[in-house]
Amino acid sequence: MYTSKFRLYACALFFTGLLAACKRDSLNTPIIIDANAPAPVTNVTIQNLNGKAKLTYTLPANTDLSYVKAVYDIASGVTDQAVASRYTNTITLDGFGDTLAHTVKLYAVNSSEKASAPVEVTVNPLTPGYILARRSLQVAATFGGFTVNAANPVTDNLAIIPLVDTAGNGKWVQTVGMNNVYSKDTLIAAVIRNQPSVARKYAFAVRDRWMHYSDTLFVNLTPWFEQMLDKSKWSTYVLPHDATVLNNGGYTWPYYMWDGNYHPTWPKTYFTVESAVTPQMVTIDLGATHNFSRFQVNPYLEIGNNYYVRGNPKDFEVWGSNNPDLNDPVDVSNTPGPSWNRMGTFHVIKPSGSPYQTETTADQTLAYNGWQFDFPAGVPAYRYLRIRQLSNWQGSYFITISEFTVWGN
Repeated sequence: MYTSKFRLYACALFFTGLLAACKRDSLNTPIIIDANAPAPVTNVTIQNLNGKAKLTYTLPANTDLSYVKAVYDIASGVTDQAVASRYTNTITLDGFGDTLAHTVKLYAVNSSEKASAPVEVTVNPLTPGYILARRSLQVAATFGGFTVNAANPVTDNLAIIPLVDTAGNGKWVQTVGMNNVYSKDTLIAAVIRNQPSVARKYAFAVRDRWMHYSDTLFVNLTPWFEQMLDKSKWSTYVLPHDATVLNNGGYTWPYYMWDGNYHPTWPKTYFTVESAVTPQMVTIDLGATHNFSRFQVNPYLEIGNNYYVRGNPKDFEVWGSNNPDLNDPVDVSNTPGPSWNRMGTFHVIKPSGSPYQTETTADQTLAYNGWQFDFPAGVPAYRYLRIRQLSNWQGSYFITISEFTVWGN
């Protein structure tokens, strides 16, 4: 009796498994099995674009049509393909690295993966984006390195590759801090630093994501001397309309903005009263006149381990002066008077764009290392700097800054 029941159970399992396997197989089988290849596409028209070609065609009448496939060479010996569904009559071929004639084969394919006879057309792509960028590429010396600027009118994903001949023997390398510039912006702009203030030969090339490389731009550059300004010479310079510092156990001085502690605990951070109803300012005497290249703001790590919150700067200005008016005339918006010149307006970008009090690892790493900004080229030399907070991360005006650092000479 037991043996018979076991046999019946085993048979049931076998047939159940067989049925399930059949169902699984049927899920992977086309509803229509058509061994006949579809008719080809017709009436193909070509629109040549920068590094691309857009084809428009008439689809075959086959009800079993699945997609249209284009097979083409993007460079000598390098084949690519593009696919468009049956619900469209256009297909874009991308990745051409030149303006030569390229043969394209178009196939109509049904659900059984049967392909039509190929329809051959010839495309002549316009100048690719990486070549356009190379033609406009400009490099110039700046503080501690060089600026890189290029136009990218077709918004391709590009990399600008900097190299240097450190020994003058024709061996090109990337030194520490000399990283590729990646961008798809219409105007590519970057600053590469950590370069010594000595004359050296530099080389620059542009590459796209299909590994097409432009010709090389060779430039002799001498980066301008740059150093971190000596904070031991800085001092507080309080003007009548400067922010009121929060008094917490006697720790009241802006000195905490430049004490060298980039990641302080409370209360050793610069923190102004939260009741401010107009943009707030803090003034620093650098002890001497300087030319400026860049600066860094290290935000305060607030309760909850967040940086992009509360009084940390989001939108702000930096002003300069050599002879501040001690009467400090300002308008109703607390804008500095004529003895001050605005050096720039700056905006902190949160990489993730995530909601308030939500921060990714990338967000926190950037904030921990400090938010860096370049001063505009040609800014005059000043002795006094003034930070004017336009908006913090909670949308008010009070200021929290852990450390403020400036570079120049």
